[in-house]
Amino acid sequence: MSTSRPPLPASGHPRGWLLLAAAAYLVFVVYGSLVPLEFRPRPMAEAVEAFRNIRYLRLGIASRADWVANILLFVPLAFLWLGVLWVAGSRALQLLASAVVLACCVALSLAIEFTQLFFPPRTVSLNDLYAESIGAVIGIAAWWLAGPKVTAWFAGWFHTHSPRGAAEHLLYGYLFLLFGYNVLPLDLTISPIELFHKWREGRIHLVPFAADFPSAAQRAYGLLTDVAIWVPAGFLWRASSPLSVAAATARVLVAAIVIELLQLFVYTRVTDVTDVVTAAVGGLLGAALAGLVAARSRARGAALADRSPGLMPLIWLAGLLGITAVLVAVFWYPFDFRTDWGFVRERVATLRRVPLSTYYYGTEYRAATEVLHKVGFFLPLGAWIAWGTRGVAGRYRLPVLLLHAAGVGLVACVAAAIEAVQLFLPAKHADPTDFVLMTVGGAAGYFGFWWLARAWSNGEPVATAERVAQARLPRRGRSARPIGPARD
Repeated sequence: MSTSRPPLPASGHPRGWLLLAAAAYLVFVVYGSLVPLEFRPRPMAEAVEAFRNIRYLRLGIASRADWVANILLFVPLAFLWLGVLWVAGSRALQLLASAVVLACCVALSLAIEFTQLFFPPRTVSLNDLYAESIGAVIGIAAWWLAGPKVTAWFAGWFHTHSPRGAAEHLLYGYLFLLFGYNVLPLDLTISPIELFHKWREGRIHLVPFAADFPSAAQRAYGLLTDVAIWVPAGFLWRASSPLSVAAATARVLVAAIVIELLQLFVYTRVTDVTDVVTAAVGGLLGAALAGLVAARSRARGAALADRSPGLMPLIWLAGLLGITAVLVAVFWYPFDFRTDWGFVRERVATLRRVPLSTYYYGTEYRAATEVLHKVGFFLPLGAWIAWGTRGVAGRYRLPVLLLHAAGVGLVACVAAAIEAVQLFLPAKHADPTDFVLMTVGGAAGYFGFWWLARAWSNGEPVATAERVAQARLPRRGRSARPIGPARD
């Protein structure tokens, strides 16, 4: 697939955006390494002596995830800061910048580990120092290998004005999240003995639909969820290139097989052939849906707007209420409200905990699951609100910034209401961090819809059957003006 790339600055990458991203990520690394911020003072001489005597811990299968997580934590840090200091065309300055970044990353790791001595919930060990240093080396090597290309790809998000370019960027981003999440919690193993224990413990299913579920309802929910996860991949794969439904589905199938093979070496994840089958179904549905959108969305949308303009606000309001009802059902179930003052007062006191502290007590996999859960459920809400504000912008001459503020504000109001009511639900935990994550998810859906709609309005997002057939014709049989690139 091919898309036009935006021209890069003379330096080869957008330095201002890299600096902003690097600074923000540095704050995240430092803050995340000290959460839950339970400071305990101790004499400096005692802390120095304890730091001199930190040991290397023998890692079991349960600790490997933390080891790999510390490596991955410093990969983007070194990658971004080397991008900030990178000087195109001067090998000597590039080597100097790499040495400076590596030294600073090692110094930061030492400073963080020493500071953690004053925060007892944190574990201080040589393992973390080694892992973070390895991560810095990997980040530096990654920039040397592909840094300018990666930053150019990210810059393309802001300059893409074609439907295929938008779909391609979304596809790569979605696949990155999908692969990254499915290898969590990173407790990797290649030991035949551990793989045998994994099979004996029932985490390898080679027969489709053989896994046990507590009930038929949970089985149906699990299968439908696994299908739904791959619908966007099939849709975006066909929308980004002239592929037939079968070709797009085949690519989804290959991606699902690769994920299941990777999960075989993640000790606590389940490898199930059923997931390959559900991925094929989801990819098929997504690819078919992409064709329907390309063929009918514009005509039907225009006809509906022309014939019944007064009906659109009612449709939007009904959709908004429906999405909100789904969010209420997900985040308030089982609706076991308690209103006695003693209980509510205790729950209100928990709102004073520091951001991200609840995510510290648990595995990286659970933390990632909760983050994706909060962000993912609010993406459709933001996108639906954006559809409404975009329609208002098309009918009335209102400032776009005012519409954006109103749209994101509405998302924040829904998120605040859901978290506030959770104070009265014993099975739920109201948390300011969750409010932020929900608002971020809704805002991402909101601005993502505006960005995608702008690109989508510039042309046909999916190749028609005629274009696919032309792309597959041998070169001798093509016309003098080929319609598109050859694809299998």
